[in-house]
Amino acid sequence: MRCDRSCHRRARHTTGQGRLVTVDSPDTARATTCFATYHVDGYTEGSLVAPRLPANIGHYEDTFRRVDGIWLLASRTLVLPYGGPTERLDSPAQS
Repeated sequence: MRCDRSCHRRARHTTGQGRLVTVDSPDTARATTCFATYHVDGYTEGSLVAPRLPANIGHYEDTFRRVDGIWLLASRTLVLPYGGPTERLDSPAQS
């Protein structure tokens, strides 16, 4: 069976450090959410991957609008001050 890169990728996207929400009006709000992503290519099912540094660290700047009483995401801006390539694991199967 042939597999594209995604089936050998181990990835996690973690959000945290709180969410700063500013209510601008009864129907508009803004929020900032921090995140870190971890990526490793070359993953083999059942194997453990040693801890790595994050591949990307940044935050989202979101705006929300209330429409008919429901809060909806109106826009999202990605701010990515720290980023790097995805690490490729060496494994005997790839030799």
